[in-house]
Amino acid sequence: CIYPELGYDCDGNLSLQIGDIYQGGYIFYIDETGEHGLVAAMEDLEGTYEWGCDGTSLEGADGTAIGTGYQNTLDIVSGCSQTPIAASEALAYESEGFNDWYLPSRYELYEMYNTIGKGGPEGNIGGFQGYFYWSSSQLGYDPSYAYVVNFSTGSTTTRLKGSTYSVRVIRSF
Repeated sequence: CIYPELGYDCDGNLSLQIGDIYQGGYIFYIDETGEHGLVAAMEDLEGTYEWGCDGTSLEGADGTAIGTGYQNTLDIVSGCSQTPIAASEALAYESEGFNDWYLPSRYELYEMYNTIGKGGPEGNIGGFQGYFYWSSSQLGYDPSYAYVVNFSTGSTTTRLKGSTYSVRVIRSF
């Protein structure tokens, strides 16, 4: 074997690394099995978006951990009829033959900054342009705020849901 299939070694074993382009985006997280993880889209959604439904607490949209972004995104769209918003645009996104994109949770977004963003060991290989990026995680005790990550500094904070910020969608593999 001289040229194994993309993402595999010559023995047919999955051989993925952070920063690889795989299944429609940049790998920014790989679980302990080495077979599953998360990829970020190759570019931001065009424009900026509100998180949506400012002042309304949306049931279930408060997961912050890695692995909670998809359910948060579904909960946002289910509980908020306002469009276009970050979550509805994330679910509607199609790229590289994939249509299962969603808005990252607080820590999924933070992981992106630390691996393929400015905080990553190889620098900003994800090409992040925005200042603040929306997560799918609302602040549990105040329905007017949701979490953002500042891709210039790596800080995590909250902003009013009616503010407009950049969106980088993700999908799992």
